[in-house]
Amino acid sequence: MSAATARRIASRRAARQTRIERSDATRAALLSSASRLICELGIHGASIDRIAADAGYTKGAFYSHFASKEDMFLVVLDEHFAAEIARLDSVLVGEGHPAQEARQAAEGFLANIDADPNWRGLYQEFALHATRNEGFRLEFVARQRGLRERMAAVFSRWASDRGVTPTVPPAEIAAMTFFMADGFLLDRLVDPELDDALYGRMIEVFLHGLVALTEAPDQPPGGRTPSA
Repeated sequence: MSAATARRIASRRAARQTRIERSDATRAALLSSASRLICELGIHGASIDRIAADAGYTKGAFYSHFASKEDMFLVVLDEHFAAEIARLDSVLVGEGHPAQEARQAAEGFLANIDADPNWRGLYQEFALHATRNEGFRLEFVARQRGLRERMAAVFSRWASDRGVTPTVPPAEIAAMTFFMADGFLLDRLVDPELDDALYGRMIEVFLHGLVALTEAPDQPPGGRTPSA
């Protein structure tokens, strides 16, 4: 290959990379504006025109990245859910008591949520929108179920690493922890003075109960043998 040919190839690659970088920057700006405006104005108040203008782009730029506003919502969900699964899988490593490790994972979950100040309000807006839009509801539910399935896979791996067979199916454990997180985040949204430590404690108590069930699966609640 001649030096001139090599330069032309390098130039084309650089131009292609620059286009990708510009596209990624446009997409990130649109998502950032959408997240903030939806929290401020609600889903219906945050129109596509307003989102695009706030990000400094045209409506055409919006549609070059997203098919619709609902499509954008699903992209946000997918990215947040994927990041949460990656984080959960990285912290449940089987070191220390499982309840303490679970508490640390719960505290990390809240810290991760707080890293994006819009996410709590955004998620609740998505949930509310799902109750009013059947097509979006089906997509929203599918992603929630998918998240719980991936959580269950992480819990199964975590138990296997410890040589434990849970008496409660991992799918049910995933559902329970998911519902606890949802409920706590909703209450904290309306009552910001809630102590975050309470959530970590709640998960720790829950895991202590699971450990007790695993160690004594036939023991009735409270440790009492029922009378005949």
